[in-house]
Amino acid sequence: MTGAAAVLLGAVAAAAPLRAEPPRLAQARRWACFYGDNISSRAWGGLDLAVVDPDGFVRPSTSGPAALAYVSAGEADSARWTWPLAKGKDFLVEPNPAWKGAHRVDMRSPQWRELLLETTVSSALAKGYAGVMLDTLDVAEYLESSAPARFVGMKDAAVRLVLDLRQRRPGALILVNNGLALLDGIAGAIDGLVIEDLYTRCHPEPGPCGPTPEEVARSKEAVLKAFVAKTGKPVFVLLYSRAKDRDARWVRKAVERARAAGFRPYLASPSLDRLGTVFPGESR
Repeated sequence: MTGAAAVLLGAVAAAAPLRAEPPRLAQARRWACFYGDNISSRAWGGLDLAVVDPDGFVRPSTSGPAALAYVSAGEADSARWTWPLAKGKDFLVEPNPAWKGAHRVDMRSPQWRELLLETTVSSALAKGYAGVMLDTLDVAEYLESSAPARFVGMKDAAVRLVLDLRQRRPGALILVNNGLALLDGIAGAIDGLVIEDLYTRCHPEPGPCGPTPEEVARSKEAVLKAFVAKTGKPVFVLLYSRAKDRDARWVRKAVERARAAGFRPYLASPSLDRLGTVFPGESR
Protein backbone atom coordinates (compact mmCIF):
# COMPACT_ATOMS: atom_id res chain seq x y z
CA MET A 1 0.00 0.00 0.00
CA THR A 2 1.31 3.45 -0.85
CA GLY A 3 1.77 6.15 1.75
CA ALA A 4 -1.16 8.12 0.33
CA ALA A 5 -3.39 5.05 0.50
CA ALA A 6 -2.40 4.37 4.10
CA VAL A 7 -3.27 7.93 5.12
CA LEU A 8 -6.65 7.80 3.38
CA LEU A 9 -7.50 4.37 4.76
CA GLY A 10 -6.34 5.31 8.24
CA ALA A 11 -8.64 8.32 8.27
CA VAL A 12 -11.59 6.14 7.28
CA ALA A 13 -10.85 3.42 9.81
CA ALA A 14 -10.34 5.82 12.70
CA ALA A 15 -14.03 6.72 12.86
CA ALA A 16 -15.37 3.32 11.84
CA PRO A 17 -17.67 1.17 13.96
CA LEU A 18 -16.76 -2.42 14.73
CA ARG A 19 -17.69 -4.94 12.07
CA ALA A 20 -20.72 -7.00 13.02
CA GLU A 21 -20.73 -10.77 12.64
CA PRO A 22 -22.07 -11.41 9.11
CA PRO A 23 -25.39 -13.28 9.14
CA ARG A 24 -26.10 -16.04 6.69
CA LEU A 25 -27.67 -15.10 3.38
CA ALA A 26 -29.80 -18.21 3.06
CA GLN A 27 -32.66 -16.52 4.92
CA ALA A 28 -32.22 -13.12 3.25
CA ARG A 29 -35.41 -12.54 1.26
CA ARG A 30 -36.24 -8.87 1.73
CA TRP A 31 -33.33 -7.14 0.06
CA ALA A 32 -32.48 -3.87 -1.66
CA CYS A 33 -29.75 -2.38 -3.79
CA PHE A 34 -29.77 1.31 -2.87
CA TYR A 35 -27.20 3.95 -3.83
CA GLY A 36 -28.84 6.96 -2.21
CA ASP A 37 -27.48 8.60 0.93
CA ASN A 38 -30.36 8.13 3.38
CA ILE A 39 -33.05 5.62 4.22
CA SER A 40 -35.65 5.66 6.97
CA SER A 41 -35.02 3.60 10.09
CA ARG A 42 -38.29 1.76 9.47
CA ALA A 43 -37.35 0.76 5.93
CA TRP A 44 -33.83 -0.16 7.04
CA GLY A 45 -35.12 -2.38 9.82
CA GLY A 46 -37.42 -4.22 7.43
CA LEU A 47 -34.59 -5.51 5.22
CA ASP A 48 -32.61 -8.73 5.49
CA LEU A 49 -29.89 -7.57 3.09
CA ALA A 50 -28.85 -4.22 1.65
CA VAL A 51 -26.21 -3.33 -0.92
CA VAL A 52 -25.27 0.33 -0.51
CA ASP A 53 -22.67 2.85 -1.65
CA PRO A 54 -20.11 2.99 1.17
CA ASP A 55 -18.84 6.42 0.13
CA GLY A 56 -22.09 8.29 0.72
CA PHE A 57 -24.58 6.15 2.60
CA VAL A 58 -25.50 7.24 6.12
CA ARG A 59 -26.51 4.14 8.02
CA PRO A 60 -29.45 4.51 10.44
CA SER A 61 -28.57 4.05 14.09
CA THR A 62 -31.20 1.32 14.49
CA SER A 63 -30.42 -2.34 13.92
CA GLY A 64 -30.81 -3.46 10.36
CA PRO A 65 -29.85 -5.90 7.63
CA ALA A 66 -26.62 -7.46 6.56
CA ALA A 67 -25.08 -4.45 4.82
CA LEU A 68 -22.72 -4.96 1.89
CA ALA A 69 -20.60 -2.29 0.26
CA TYR A 70 -20.71 -1.73 -3.48
CA VAL A 71 -17.23 -2.22 -4.98
CA SER A 72 -16.41 -1.89 -8.68
CA ALA A 73 -13.84 -4.56 -9.50
CA GLY A 74 -13.46 -3.88 -13.22
CA GLU A 75 -13.60 -0.09 -13.36
CA ALA A 76 -12.03 2.88 -11.62
CA ASP A 77 -14.33 5.86 -11.15
CA SER A 78 -13.17 9.47 -11.08
CA ALA A 79 -15.90 10.23 -8.51
CA ARG A 80 -14.45 7.80 -5.95
CA TRP A 81 -12.16 8.80 -3.10
CA THR A 82 -9.56 6.33 -4.43
CA TRP A 83 -9.31 8.05 -7.83
CA PRO A 84 -6.11 9.97 -6.94
CA LEU A 85 -4.48 6.55 -6.39
CA ALA A 86 -5.64 5.28 -9.81
CA LYS A 87 -5.34 8.35 -12.03
CA GLY A 88 -2.59 8.04 -14.63
CA LYS A 89 -1.76 4.41 -13.78
CA ASP A 90 -0.95 1.85 -16.47
CA PHE A 91 -3.85 -0.39 -15.47
CA LEU A 92 -6.39 2.14 -16.80
CA VAL A 93 -7.49 0.80 -20.20
CA GLU A 94 -10.23 3.06 -21.57
CA PRO A 95 -13.24 5.14 -20.51
CA ASN A 96 -16.60 3.44 -20.35
CA PRO A 97 -18.76 5.63 -22.61
CA ALA A 98 -21.95 4.43 -20.91
CA TRP A 99 -20.94 5.77 -17.48
CA LYS A 100 -19.41 9.21 -17.04
CA GLY A 101 -16.15 9.07 -15.10
CA ALA A 102 -15.79 5.27 -15.24
CA HIS A 103 -12.61 3.76 -16.68
CA ARG A 104 -12.21 0.07 -17.51
CA VAL A 105 -9.15 -1.47 -15.90
CA ASP A 106 -6.71 -4.29 -16.59
CA MET A 107 -7.53 -6.80 -13.86
CA ARG A 108 -4.27 -8.63 -14.56
CA SER A 109 -2.40 -5.73 -12.95
CA PRO A 110 -1.00 -6.48 -9.46
CA GLN A 111 -1.16 -2.75 -8.76
CA TRP A 112 -4.90 -2.66 -9.43
CA ARG A 113 -5.44 -5.82 -7.36
CA GLU A 114 -3.71 -4.28 -4.35
CA LEU A 115 -5.55 -0.99 -4.67
CA LEU A 116 -8.87 -2.80 -4.85
CA LEU A 117 -8.31 -5.39 -2.13
CA GLU A 118 -6.12 -3.52 0.34
CA THR A 119 -7.60 -0.03 0.01
CA THR A 120 -11.14 -0.09 -1.41
CA VAL A 121 -12.34 -3.31 0.22
CA SER A 122 -10.41 -2.74 3.43
CA SER A 123 -11.95 0.71 3.89
CA ALA A 124 -15.46 -0.71 3.42
CA LEU A 125 -14.94 -3.48 5.96
CA ALA A 126 -13.39 -0.99 8.38
CA LYS A 127 -16.64 0.97 8.26
CA GLY A 128 -18.51 -2.03 9.58
CA TYR A 129 -19.87 -3.57 6.40
CA ALA A 130 -20.38 -7.32 6.52
CA GLY A 131 -18.85 -7.74 3.08
CA VAL A 132 -18.95 -6.48 -0.48
CA MET A 133 -20.82 -6.81 -3.72
CA LEU A 134 -18.32 -6.89 -6.56
CA ASP A 135 -19.62 -5.16 -9.67
CA THR A 136 -18.20 -4.85 -13.21
CA LEU A 137 -16.39 -8.20 -13.17
CA ASP A 138 -17.87 -8.72 -16.64
CA VAL A 139 -15.43 -6.07 -17.89
CA ALA A 140 -12.94 -8.95 -18.04
CA GLU A 141 -15.07 -10.89 -20.50
CA TYR A 142 -15.77 -7.76 -22.56
CA LEU A 143 -12.10 -6.81 -22.91
CA GLU A 144 -10.86 -10.31 -23.63
CA SER A 145 -13.52 -10.88 -26.29
CA SER A 146 -13.04 -7.46 -27.89
CA ALA A 147 -9.24 -7.74 -28.21
CA PRO A 148 -8.15 -11.34 -27.46
CA ALA A 149 -4.47 -10.86 -28.24
CA ARG A 150 -4.14 -7.76 -26.08
CA PHE A 151 -6.23 -8.96 -23.16
CA VAL A 152 -5.52 -12.68 -23.08
CA GLY A 153 -5.98 -14.06 -19.57
CA MET A 154 -8.28 -11.28 -18.40
CA LYS A 155 -11.09 -13.63 -17.33
CA ASP A 156 -8.61 -15.80 -15.45
CA ALA A 157 -7.32 -12.69 -13.70
CA ALA A 158 -10.86 -11.77 -12.63
CA VAL A 159 -11.30 -15.24 -11.16
CA ARG A 160 -8.00 -14.95 -9.29
CA LEU A 161 -9.07 -11.58 -7.92
CA VAL A 162 -12.21 -13.08 -6.36
CA LEU A 163 -10.30 -16.07 -5.00
CA ASP A 164 -7.66 -13.75 -3.57
CA LEU A 165 -10.34 -11.69 -1.86
CA ARG A 166 -11.82 -14.81 -0.28
CA GLN A 167 -8.41 -15.92 0.95
CA ARG A 168 -7.63 -12.51 2.44
CA ARG A 169 -11.11 -12.00 3.93
CA PRO A 170 -12.43 -15.43 4.90
CA GLY A 171 -15.16 -14.01 7.15
CA ALA A 172 -16.54 -11.43 4.74
CA LEU A 173 -19.70 -11.93 2.70
CA ILE A 174 -19.01 -11.76 -1.02
CA LEU A 175 -21.66 -11.28 -3.69
CA VAL A 176 -20.85 -10.72 -7.34
CA ASN A 177 -23.02 -8.90 -9.83
CA ASN A 178 -23.37 -10.66 -13.19
CA GLY A 179 -20.02 -12.21 -14.18
CA LEU A 180 -21.70 -15.45 -15.25
CA ALA A 181 -18.77 -16.34 -17.50
CA LEU A 182 -16.60 -16.61 -14.36
CA LEU A 183 -18.90 -18.84 -12.33
CA ASP A 184 -17.03 -22.09 -12.85
CA GLY A 185 -13.98 -20.53 -11.22
CA ILE A 186 -15.57 -18.50 -8.42
CA ALA A 187 -18.69 -20.38 -7.32
CA GLY A 188 -16.98 -21.88 -4.30
CA ALA A 189 -15.57 -18.55 -3.13
CA ILE A 190 -18.71 -16.41 -3.18
CA ASP A 191 -21.82 -16.36 -0.99
CA GLY A 192 -24.34 -15.62 -3.72
CA LEU A 193 -25.09 -13.84 -6.96
CA VAL A 194 -26.77 -10.62 -7.98
CA ILE A 195 -28.04 -10.59 -11.55
CA GLU A 196 -29.22 -7.65 -13.67
CA ASP A 197 -31.02 -7.70 -17.01
CA LEU A 198 -32.32 -11.21 -16.43
CA TYR A 199 -36.00 -10.46 -17.05
CA THR A 200 -35.98 -6.68 -17.52
CA ARG A 201 -33.62 -4.17 -19.09
CA CYS A 202 -33.51 -0.40 -19.43
CA HIS A 203 -31.91 1.90 -21.98
CA PRO A 204 -30.20 5.07 -20.72
CA GLU A 205 -32.53 7.99 -20.06
CA PRO A 206 -34.80 8.94 -21.72
CA GLY A 207 -34.97 5.54 -23.41
CA PRO A 208 -37.55 2.92 -22.49
CA CYS A 209 -37.45 -0.08 -20.19
CA GLY A 210 -38.97 -3.42 -21.12
CA PRO A 211 -38.66 -7.19 -20.91
CA THR A 212 -35.37 -8.89 -21.70
CA PRO A 213 -35.51 -10.89 -24.96
CA GLU A 214 -36.76 -14.36 -24.12
CA GLU A 215 -33.77 -16.24 -25.55
CA VAL A 216 -31.41 -14.18 -23.39
CA ALA A 217 -33.56 -14.66 -20.29
CA ARG A 218 -33.76 -18.43 -20.78
CA SER A 219 -30.02 -18.77 -21.32
CA LYS A 220 -29.15 -16.84 -18.18
CA GLU A 221 -31.88 -18.51 -16.17
CA ALA A 222 -30.47 -21.95 -16.99
CA VAL A 223 -27.01 -20.93 -15.74
CA LEU A 224 -28.45 -19.48 -12.54
CA LYS A 225 -30.60 -22.53 -11.79
CA ALA A 226 -27.58 -24.77 -12.29
CA PHE A 227 -25.59 -22.56 -9.89
CA VAL A 228 -28.30 -22.84 -7.22
CA ALA A 229 -28.67 -26.60 -7.72
CA LYS A 230 -24.92 -27.14 -7.41
CA THR A 231 -24.12 -24.75 -4.57
CA GLY A 232 -27.37 -24.02 -2.73
CA LYS A 233 -26.40 -20.35 -2.72
CA PRO A 234 -28.94 -17.57 -3.29
CA VAL A 235 -29.56 -15.54 -6.45
CA PHE A 236 -30.76 -11.95 -5.99
CA VAL A 237 -32.48 -10.55 -9.09
CA LEU A 238 -32.27 -6.81 -9.70
CA LEU A 239 -35.30 -5.79 -11.79
CA TYR A 240 -35.56 -2.35 -13.39
CA SER A 241 -38.48 -0.23 -14.55
CA ARG A 242 -39.39 3.43 -14.83
CA ALA A 243 -41.86 4.64 -12.22
CA LYS A 244 -44.64 4.90 -14.81
CA ASP A 245 -44.21 1.20 -15.65
CA ARG A 246 -44.13 -0.13 -12.10
CA ASP A 247 -47.55 -1.84 -12.47
CA ALA A 248 -47.11 -2.91 -16.08
CA ARG A 249 -47.83 -6.52 -16.98
CA TRP A 250 -44.25 -7.20 -18.10
CA VAL A 251 -42.97 -5.99 -14.72
CA ARG A 252 -45.40 -8.16 -12.76
CA LYS A 253 -44.46 -11.11 -14.95
CA ALA A 254 -40.75 -10.55 -14.25
CA VAL A 255 -41.35 -10.54 -10.49
CA GLU A 256 -43.48 -13.68 -10.68
CA ARG A 257 -40.94 -15.45 -12.84
CA ALA A 258 -38.06 -14.63 -10.50
CA ARG A 259 -39.97 -15.92 -7.49
CA ALA A 260 -41.12 -19.05 -9.30
CA ALA A 261 -37.48 -19.85 -10.09
CA GLY A 262 -36.56 -19.56 -6.42
CA PHE A 263 -34.68 -16.29 -6.89
CA ARG A 264 -35.06 -13.17 -4.71
CA PRO A 265 -36.34 -10.15 -6.69
CA TYR A 266 -36.00 -6.44 -6.00
CA LEU A 267 -37.61 -3.82 -8.27
CA ALA A 268 -36.11 -0.35 -8.64
CA SER A 269 -35.45 2.49 -11.04
CA PRO A 270 -32.18 2.21 -13.03
CA SER A 271 -30.53 4.98 -10.98
CA LEU A 272 -31.00 3.02 -7.72
CA ASP A 273 -31.03 6.31 -5.81
CA ARG A 274 -34.45 5.68 -4.27
CA LEU A 275 -35.67 2.66 -2.37
CA GLY A 276 -37.62 0.42 -4.71
CA THR A 277 -40.10 -2.40 -4.11
CA VAL A 278 -38.96 -4.98 -1.58
CA PHE A 279 -40.60 -8.42 -1.77
CA PRO A 280 -41.05 -10.74 1.19
CA GLY A 281 -40.05 -14.37 0.97
CA GLU A 282 -42.60 -17.00 0.07
CA SER A 283 -42.35 -18.53 3.53
CA ARG A 284 -43.33 -15.34 5.38
